[in-house]
Amino acid sequence: MTDPSHDSARATFEFKTAGLAAETHTYPPTVELFSQGGRPGDVYFIHRGIIKLSRLESNGQEVLLDLRFAGSLVGSAAVIREKLHPFSAVTITRCVLSRWSSGQFLSLLTSDAALAARVRETLCDEVLDHVTRISQLTCLTARQRLEQLLWQFCQRLSPTNSSQHGSKLQLPLKHYEIAHLLSITPTYLCRLLNALETENVIRRSKGWIIISKPSALWHTS
Repeated sequence: MTDPSHDSARATFEFKTAGLAAETHTYPPTVELFSQGGRPGDVYFIHRGIIKLSRLESNGQEVLLDLRFAGSLVGSAAVIREKLHPFSAVTITRCVLSRWSSGQFLSLLTSDAALAARVRETLCDEVLDHVTRISQLTCLTARQRLEQLLWQFCQRLSPTNSSQHGSKLQLPLKHYEIAHLLSITPTYLCRLLNALETENVIRRSKGWIIISKPSALWHTS
């Protein structure tokens, strides 16, 4: 699988050369970039960090829909379609983001063909990612989904030679949020983590998870 850090660096370069260069700003965790049902005002490009997308249904149940990593555009679909945001976007780690107003973003799309092509590719990638995620929720075991998520965190939060030297990370989500993301109960998540620790796949120490060989975790190729 392609190195995620290389992908995000390439995406950043492509957006800059396409005309979407802007000043970057650092956001701490738990900052709400936009809320569900809000009118689209800004578009964000992730240089570093993780953003969660969540939705609250009419019955009061909140669902963690997905995560967005470096190289992603957040909020662009609602801006382009001029529709209300169908979910909320919140930073879950320290994030380095570029931000454009909806007017500025739409103006750039109209005037810059290279930028428009790159945004189109990004939105298509999101659609394909959604299909993959639905397939994984349907066909993979809960343990495979958990190992895939841990592998992603290793690549995104500790990408430098993580497969050779191991990774030490703190989960950026609460246990119940991870359970929601994996479509399992928090109790079952605890059982899976205990099994991984019993089998020496992971070690837990003072809030940290140590994975000696992240590449050995189950993950899609």
